[in-house]
Amino acid sequence: EVQLKQAPDEYREALAGMIDFASGDTEVDVERYRLLRRDMADHLRREGFGHARVYSRGFVDHDRKLIHFFYYVDEGPKTKVKSLVVEGNVKVPAETIIERSGLEEGQPFSWNDRFDGEFYLLDSGAFASTFIRADVDTKFYVPGDADDGGEIKDEQIDENGDLIPRDLPEAVDVKIHVVEAPSQQLRVRAGVELDPTRIDTALGSRLWLRNLFGPLHHLVLEGRIGYGYLYRGDTADPTGLYGEALIRYLKPMFLTQKLDFRLTARFRDDLYPGFHLREVTAGPGFRVALLPGRAESFYSTGLFFDTDLLFRWGQQAGFPNFDAATRDAFELADEDTYLGGELQASLIFDQRDNPVEALSGYLLALRSTFSPGGIDRWNRYLTVAPEGRGFLPLTSSFSLGLRAQGSWVFLQDDQGVPLGPRLFGGGAFGFRGFGRHRLSPEVVQCFDPAGAACHRTPVGGLSLAEATLEARFLPPLKPYGAVVFGDLGGADVSANPFSNGVSLAAGLGLRLRFWYLPAAFDFSYRILADNELQKPADDPFGVFFRIGEAF
Repeated sequence: EVQLKQAPDEYREALAGMIDFASGDTEVDVERYRLLRRDMADHLRREGFGHARVYSRGFVDHDRKLIHFFYYVDEGPKTKVKSLVVEGNVKVPAETIIERSGLEEGQPFSWNDRFDGEFYLLDSGAFASTFIRADVDTKFYVPGDADDGGEIKDEQIDENGDLIPRDLPEAVDVKIHVVEAPSQQLRVRAGVELDPTRIDTALGSRLWLRNLFGPLHHLVLEGRIGYGYLYRGDTADPTGLYGEALIRYLKPMFLTQKLDFRLTARFRDDLYPGFHLREVTAGPGFRVALLPGRAESFYSTGLFFDTDLLFRWGQQAGFPNFDAATRDAFELADEDTYLGGELQASLIFDQRDNPVEALSGYLLALRSTFSPGGIDRWNRYLTVAPEGRGFLPLTSSFSLGLRAQGSWVFLQDDQGVPLGPRLFGGGAFGFRGFGRHRLSPEVVQCFDPAGAACHRTPVGGLSLAEATLEARFLPPLKPYGAVVFGDLGGADVSANPFSNGVSLAAGLGLRLRFWYLPAAFDFSYRILADNELQKPADDPFGVFFRIGEAF
């Protein structure tokens, strides 16, 4: 038999649901049975019983060859904060740290409050590590150690064999341990990316100047320079420098505990097939943690809302000068320069187990931009881009991953849609049947009556869809891995990204996982291109290289 004894009525069903074995089972794993008690205790601590303990005992009937397994629950009282103390702070005052943590004297204290407080402090950018500790009557377990079921003293058992609840205080002292991040921190990153049409190298850096203007007043400087070589295609300018520069002021805990303010100025130059997009944006923004994720997973970031109100100036450098009929058909912008205001917003819920090599969890995102237009060279548009990713672990090494994302441009006016909000897919991080920016509607210009000399220019769509299904083999602590993938995509100037057909690719990927960062090689075969079955003469084979997983 299996028994759960002395569980609180309100939580009995939830605790019983954690027991994944039952009477009659013939496969016995006592160590696994014991470890379930830790999950039960953690559940109660998250519900506000900071002292909660659960014990396990197995009683063996040798004659009948049976095991009777019992779980004894001692949840203790619901806990609240008695006092708050900070240790380890240097530049950030203790009262600021306490306010950012969200903890207050006299309020209920659960493990969710503890983990959320740690998350809020880390998310401020001022700390390298945080740990919140309370003087509760619990025991720390070293990960990987065998479980003994928990120590039960003789005086804790009554004459009927039941557990006597501990007499514990509800008010507990809480200590917030912090390690402040370096005041100046420089990170440099190099990258290489390869796809069937281009190879890119890039060098980037980020300089953090923490608490530069006072506690929780940061300045961030970022820069990146890249060099792209378009080794396939008919562009007259196959190489080019590109990059970006950013300066950002950050003020976590702006007006309220969860609201973060930023002021950003950014220059961006992106290399497209045969032309560049150059943009300057500047303006204020806000970020708020609606639901922190640390309570659920160490890696997950929870639910965040971001918004920025930006001035934008853009230039389409080297973009072909199409005739009026072509611009109307593809809803291209009338001018190569545009400016105006833009409102950006995003809602992202990230519950992945790992942001680099996800094997379980999910990510849901909704991103949007709006430019009202109304004056010359200030184009009107609304972009909407939902995205979903999900990961189903089959074993500790095998997982299935699914990504589906779409983007649309609406509300465009007679001035057309400029290059910035237009939609391009493909590449090592997108649809692996085409190179970067190549999943796109194309303008075909022929320069002789027979059509022997034609130039194809991807101009970006007003709708884009990309989906991927992957089977991932990423064994823990091993320097290798592999994936099998299938990609689907489509792009068009109408609201239906598949109006001209579906593109489909499949392939195999190999992983070299050095320094916890995977070098990814993907080998693909494009099966369909706009519903047309591909033949070897269509050059459907592709090789992709990148740092990191595709999603």
